[in-house]
Amino acid sequence: MDYKSILKKIDKYYLFTYKNSKISLVGNNSNKKEILSNFKNKFTKKINKDKYQDYQIILLKIKLVPYNPKQPIKMVFGPIKVEINFFQISTRGAIKTNKYETRNNHLFYTTNFLEKNKISKKDFKKIIHLAVNNKLEKRLLAPKTIDQILQK
Repeated sequence: MDYKSILKKIDKYYLFTYKNSKISLVGNNSNKKEILSNFKNKFTKKINKDKYQDYQIILLKIKLVPYNPKQPIKMVFGPIKVEINFFQISTRGAIKTNKYETRNNHLFYTTNFLEKNKISKKDFKKIIHLAVNNKLEKRLLAPKTIDQILQK
């Protein structure tokens, strides 16, 4: 299976907001700078400055990683990696990374999962819900795979 063709069909970045256990997709794009600036322009016009702290902004980055299924020590578990980045909005409306973030920030799509299923936004929402609640795998060398969200 050619995973590069899968990544060409989908965007690299997906931006979500999280407020009161409600996850909503804000936008998706191939350019990180563009998606954040579009969000900032729309968001700051709709929401009062007092309510900025109520929202969490989560950016999912999807990328292809070098993967060898025959390697003896498995540190990388799939050909596609989803990185989870948490942002906060300052009172002035600037989007900044949360430097005190300690939650798990990545997950792998395995070859077995990709052969049976597609990459979907529904899965992204499950990933975000588990990541915000710190329910993704926390152990150091444990596999951090998409199969975890199917179990929960």
